[in-house]
Amino acid sequence: RLDGKVAIVTGASRGIGAAVARELARVGASVVVAARGADSLKEVAGSLEGRGLAIATDVSRIEDLERLVAATVDAYRGVDVLVNNAGMAPPAKQIYAVSLDEWQSTLDVNVRAAWYLSNLCHPHMKKRGGGAVINIASTSGLHHDIGLGVYSISKAAVIMLTTVCAKEWARDRIRVNALAPGIVRTELAAPLIEYMETHGQKPNPLNLVGDPDEIARLVRFLATEESRYITGDVIRIDGGEII
Repeated sequence: RLDGKVAIVTGASRGIGAAVARELARVGASVVVAARGADSLKEVAGSLEGRGLAIATDVSRIEDLERLVAATVDAYRGVDVLVNNAGMAPPAKQIYAVSLDEWQSTLDVNVRAAWYLSNLCHPHMKKRGGGAVINIASTSGLHHDIGLGVYSISKAAVIMLTTVCAKEWARDRIRVNALAPGIVRTELAAPLIEYMETHGQKPNPLNLVGDPDEIARLVRFLATEESRYITGDVIRIDGGEII
């Protein structure tokens, strides 16, 4: 259970983020949901059993991240759980064809936002005696498919960020872990899933596409005291994609 705990979930207007928000609220947390889409974000917040607060946030903007944490602390007096889920991927292309803007925007959303938001939450978690940060990485951060170079680089950086924060913040009883999902049935992955189904390709040895709720249940485990002995880990949830 997460009764009395406060969680922030980014990228929470749809897909994995929305599923995570619902799962954390289901076990008692007050959940601040953050994303750019204000209307869909309010809809998600309204589904959280009276425990949701929507804060429209563009994670690529430093001032938005600062406002997000300030609003959370103002409403709930602290932060216990942070789920860095917001992410983006530029159009698939080989690394030499990536523009400077595509490179920078991908790193700003996928890496800088997770680093800065974690740093903003750190003193509030420390004040409350500890906390949990869960970073949503990807199997693409563990291996590379041609065309996904910048995305892979950014997710590999998220994995290293997880390791660094876990080691430095253990003294403050703040656990930091990452998930590396494979292909999950989300809007972002829809074209790839459609292509694989059309061409009869298996996504992994189990021949399964993940569901956002499956990711959410693992996030919930990492957010609770059930996982108190786990930090600095990267847990694959990918149907055996990388074996």
